[in-house]
Amino acid sequence: MIPVQRDFIDLRIRAEVLELCDDHDGAEKLRALSLEIAREVDLTCYGYQLLWRNRVNEAIRLLEYNASKHPDSWNAWDSLGEAFSHGGDLRRAVECYGHASRLVEDEQERLRIECTLRDLVALGAIAS
Repeated sequence: MIPVQRDFIDLRIRAEVLELCDDHDGAEKLRALSLEIAREVDLTCYGYQLLWRNRVNEAIRLLEYNASKHPDSWNAWDSLGEAFSHGGDLRRAVECYGHASRLVEDEQERLRIECTLRDLVALGAIAS
């Protein structure tokens, strides 16, 4: 017998299929299993997929989980900031981008994040 390889995306897709078939418990079990094997990149990419599908609250929950599992990853915090910004929570977006800015080592990424922070301040996210 060939062992079955568990894959984050496969589990997430199967969970969505079960959800469509009204098997909410089965879907939740597969989502939980997907989190057990997820890498940071899996969570980030799927979080963006949820954002692109306008499932903002789900994306935020997943990206919050990612940031909690990878607290030293500037990219996890940057992605969470983008999700909050997309959802209209500019105050929390600023907090996440600020955290990402303190963690990032790449100068180009730091400049991009700082530019985003300035734009959010200009929008009135926080007092200047």
